[in-house]
Amino acid sequence: MKKRLVIAGVTACSLIAVLLYFVFSSTARDASFRIHQVQHGSISEVLAETGTIQFVRTVMVKPTISGEVRHIHTDVGDRVSAGDVLAVIEPDPSQSLQLSRQRARVDGARIDLSERELNFERKRELYERSLVSSEEFDQARIAHTRARHDLDMAELELRILEMKVNVEVDSDLTHDAVRVMSPLDGIVIARAVEEGEVVASGTSSYTGGTEMFRIGDPDRMIVKSAVGEIDAGRVRPGQDVRIRVDAYPDAMYHGRVERVAPVGVRGPGSTLVTFDTEIVISDPTMELQQGMSCDIDIVLEKNDHSVLVPASSVMETADYRGAFIDQNDPALTGSTPGRRHMVYRCTSADPELPRCPESYLESAMVEVGIESTENVEILSGIEPGAPIALDARAVHAALTAKHP
Repeated sequence: MKKRLVIAGVTACSLIAVLLYFVFSSTARDASFRIHQVQHGSISEVLAETGTIQFVRTVMVKPTISGEVRHIHTDVGDRVSAGDVLAVIEPDPSQSLQLSRQRARVDGARIDLSERELNFERKRELYERSLVSSEEFDQARIAHTRARHDLDMAELELRILEMKVNVEVDSDLTHDAVRVMSPLDGIVIARAVEEGEVVASGTSSYTGGTEMFRIGDPDRMIVKSAVGEIDAGRVRPGQDVRIRVDAYPDAMYHGRVERVAPVGVRGPGSTLVTFDTEIVISDPTMELQQGMSCDIDIVLEKNDHSVLVPASSVMETADYRGAFIDQNDPALTGSTPGRRHMVYRCTSADPELPRCPESYLESAMVEVGIESTENVEILSGIEPGAPIALDARAVHAALTAKHP
């Protein structure tokens, strides 16, 4: 009897041990994965490029008269207003002589008019007393009129000449000294002359004259970038752009695409074709300077009311049989017909748990829209609030290992 009891006890213990083994072994094999609730949110797809800041409007300042630079009143980086004196030029003798001759002509015409006017008044008095003939009176009147016309023409020619050479009288300067003035409000971005240099007029020189200064308008600035031909077809005028300048990494500027060149260019010795793209900066500041390098994000697509899931929770499958592809393969990027996307939905009775057992995860095919580095837009296949596995690749690897 005792022997039977011992055998029965051993058998019962063995059964319990085997049962516990299978229970704990099954539990150990059924791993759990972190889950994420599908949410509403905003998503955008951006194209990252680099560019250079430039002024929209720049003006080359050239002298309107040849001569020697006597004084320079501004330098690179200075802010100037329209009419500010940038430099003073001493005209060369030939142009100074031309001005002197024209002024002498005006003085002579003024004296001649005075004499003709006196003669005309005398002739009129004599004519009224019938002491001179009408022919003599008419000759005096005509001479007076012609003298007034000659003075008017001489003064007009002098004004034109003075405007041409930009002459202004100043008590501290000689009468013929020429002031070179700023034609607009802006910032001096280049100075190409020094005091003592001889400059050529921009109006009379065959070479086009000497560039003395270059002034940029800081109220309108652009970023010039070169977009590769693969992405150029998706870049359109009006798209929003985020701009970060290397010199001010903590500042964010905004802009919009203004123009995409209709013709691509290929650099020397390169097979890469790029399209010059101009981006107008919406909020330029005085800190921005021509030639600064910057990083830009062109917003290609945007949706503020999307159904979003983390990018890690979506896998891409090549066909209906579920043969998965490697999303990290650069040769497989972009939209290719026949590709499908998949997530793993948690069917646990308590979807609020932070983790979901492997046995409760089921695949679900979804249609995706905009993709960013962090999130993916879901167009159909899953609803907001649904619990899904945060790491689809890890789930897929575990299921493949268990059911190869």
